[in-house]
Amino acid sequence: MLNKNYKIILSSCIANIFEWYDYTLFIHFSITIANNFFPKANQSAILLEAFLVFAVGYLVRPIGGIFFGIIGDKFGRKEAVAMSVICISLPTTIIGILPTYQSIGISATIIITITRLLQGLSVGGNLTGSVSFLIEHSNKKNHGLLGSLLMSSLCIGILLGLLTSYLIKAILTPEQFNNWGWRIPFLLGSPIILLGIYIKYAIQDTPIFKQMQTANKIEKFPLRKTLRLHWKDILISIMINSTGSVIFYFEAAYLINYLEFNKGFDKIAIDFLNRCCCIIMAIVTLFSGWLYDRIGAKKLYTTIITLIILSIGFITQLLEQENFNLVICAQVAIAILAALYIGAEPAMQSALYSNNIRNTALSLSYNISVSIFGGTAPIIFEYLVQTTGSLNSVAYYITACSLISLIGICLYKPSSYI
Repeated sequence: MLNKNYKIILSSCIANIFEWYDYTLFIHFSITIANNFFPKANQSAILLEAFLVFAVGYLVRPIGGIFFGIIGDKFGRKEAVAMSVICISLPTTIIGILPTYQSIGISATIIITITRLLQGLSVGGNLTGSVSFLIEHSNKKNHGLLGSLLMSSLCIGILLGLLTSYLIKAILTPEQFNNWGWRIPFLLGSPIILLGIYIKYAIQDTPIFKQMQTANKIEKFPLRKTLRLHWKDILISIMINSTGSVIFYFEAAYLINYLEFNKGFDKIAIDFLNRCCCIIMAIVTLFSGWLYDRIGAKKLYTTIITLIILSIGFITQLLEQENFNLVICAQVAIAILAALYIGAEPAMQSALYSNNIRNTALSLSYNISVSIFGGTAPIIFEYLVQTTGSLNSVAYYITACSLISLIGICLYKPSSYI
């Protein structure tokens, strides 16, 4: 099965890798981007500004998700994936060539914010479109494992972004990097447009979508049907995904800056730790998908959520220690928990919806959840830490989201459409 569909698997995973490569660059260069495109301020203010622009991109993701979701349900899964990949390349290129605040003033701040909005719109349809595209090409007994390949490729994309960042900083002087070198990794991601063209013209659409076309069962108004018949499923999906979003962005977006700027640990050591965590997550996500295929969603997620609730307070206490070895243990634990959670989510979430509205419903529920809980997570974490002076406040927030997800998984009822 894997050999038969290797083109589909490979193209979906590569598209996902480049999406998260670009995301990682934005986070990893957040301070540099803020220094280049915002008025000068103190370090805490600059960090909040950078996270705010990051959050803005996620707030528009549901709009992009709806747009590309409708395309996927009306015109084909591969059309939605191809178009979203092509659209992702434009904001990436703009970030790489945009003049700084020192050159064009407030226009730079406005343009970088608009660019981030466009990026969010494009990204809104890529991952969920790829989920429908890949899972509908697979056998039901392998949905968990196939879906986890997308989440594993997500981690590989983050790793690629971290490695590219490391290499460019190692080659250039700090002055060269801050002046122009940080732009190079963004420009390297521009050729992703070629993959979008390849998917559009060289890859077949899913058997399920072709069957719907043949039987004339394409839904004319997928959004309306989704909101009318699946609003409960969307709410359940959002509840379940809340924990995955906050714990993933805690690991992938917030800690890298917290450990450097709040705790003062060596940046080289932090970067190396993050690269190691990405490798761990890329492996553990596959294990999570494998488990899903064997024990099902309810047993798997009840266990993971319970582990998070019981351990997150202890983990955040370790992260506040001055001993870097304890910090390593804590971040590895967070990486494992996050990977276990997100690994099986593609299969679990897609099983909620009927074939003729899957793309729209999946895009809507996932992107609303990621926007509410994921896109705002770094700025909420930083606000909580600055307000309370302790990372334990973040543990309370993650625990609250975990309780919401636990209710969601109790209400979860998969469909029998795929």
